Amino acid sequence: MESGSRLDVIRRIMPPGSGVVADEPSMPDHLGGRLPGDYLEFIAVYGGGAVDDCLEVAVPGEDASPGGAPLPISRVTMEARKAWEFEKVGGELIGGPDSILAWGIDSSADLLCWVTSEASADSWPVAVFNRGKARWRVYECGMVDFLVGVFQEEFDECPIGEVSLWGAREPRFLNWREEKRLIASGIHPWNGGPLQTF
Repeated sequence: MESGSRLDVIRRIMPPGSGVVADEPSMPDHLGGRLPGDYLEFIAVYGGGAVDDCLEVAVPGEDASPGGAPLPISRVTMEARKAWEFEKVGGELIGGPDSILAWGIDSSADLLCWVTSEASADSWPVAVFNRGKARWRVYECGMVDFLVGVFQEEFDECPIGEVSLWGAREPRFLNWREEKRLIASGIHPWNGGPLQTF
């Protein structure tokens, strides 16, 4: 299935928020000018941010500051390459840490990546490091197909430790800018209530 039609599926399942200012899908030099088209389309629609406060999608930009927003690909990729070095279970499917480029992380600290061995970025499969199972697994699909597969339970089992997204009927995506705006307004970005202050 073409990425555009799968992106349409994502948009039906998880409508973009109103007033979203998406992140410019430009690529820093360290990415070599290559990222999969479905990811770039996703970023153009949603920007960087989180799904249900439990899966964060990284953006192509450089890391501005530790713990800052948005989450950059460079920072999560560094974590993924460390995970490959220490947990090589299934690593033979990937080839080596330099072939890993990460695009997301979930609340179980699972790392969502691409295997960049193919010349065409649109052919990069998704690789997941499931921290709870201490294993890597490669899925022969792109990032958008992977998310649809999680939301619609299309894999033989949930590929990530954050099982609340498995079969999620109405997942919500919150752009990092909107989350920051809500917090600055004293509103909890995920439940809509007032932020607790201590």
